[in-house]
Amino acid sequence: MKKTILVFAAVAAVLFSSCGTTKEVSGSGIKGKASRVNMPKVDIIDYQGASFGSEIPQWVVALADGNYSAEYLSSVMPGISDKKPFVVIARGDNFEFTRQWADLVDVEVQVGDEMQRIVGKAVSAAMSGASGQLGVTSDPTAVDRKLNMYKQAVSAVELNGLEKIASYWILKQVQTKDSVPYYEYYAVWGMSKKLYDIQIQNAMSSIEDNTDEGKALKETLSLQLQNMMITSNDSSVTESADAALE
Repeated sequence: MKKTILVFAAVAAVLFSSCGTTKEVSGSGIKGKASRVNMPKVDIIDYQGASFGSEIPQWVVALADGNYSAEYLSSVMPGISDKKPFVVIARGDNFEFTRQWADLVDVEVQVGDEMQRIVGKAVSAAMSGASGQLGVTSDPTAVDRKLNMYKQAVSAVELNGLEKIASYWILKQVQTKDSVPYYEYYAVWGMSKKLYDIQIQNAMSSIEDNTDEGKALKETLSLQLQNMMITSNDSSVTESADAALE
């Protein structure tokens, strides 16, 4: 089962829509010719606590709807205040494998890999942009040198005190021919946000890149790394994270 990490880097605290009421905005009355999209429906076959008549927790609904904001999560689930959250969403047809993949695979390693990915995209984009303004092509050797410098600094970040705050599972099935049931497993991990932010700041300050471009890059990276919060094995979600970083 493919395991990737998804990170949402929000430039500001943006609250995604949830199950609550939203304000109506009137349209212009002008419509284009929209394409018809047939989306298969999904049935919920079973879920954690169903046999006791329990409802699916609001924080699980929020994650399923894409509400990964730390500010939003703190309003719908206990134990997340003052924490740096990392949300793990795993999917598979075998429950124990899916759960163990999410809980027992070293989360610190997965988050570290994602940090490296963010650094790679940010540094490459920054150097490409700088070269473009000068009308020249980026020097591959210079790009590799800067990439290694930033990646080495980020590799020193440690997730001390990381612990699982909550977890939940749902058994689903898509209403299509020959579809098989699959489990979605949600787990929210957290550590001291203050400690995490300090480590990110220390990592950036250790980088000897004091040019104007370097200072801007470090500020951008600090913000992106401080706001990373989700890991997932769903490739479509990873693609959305890549788009958010560009």
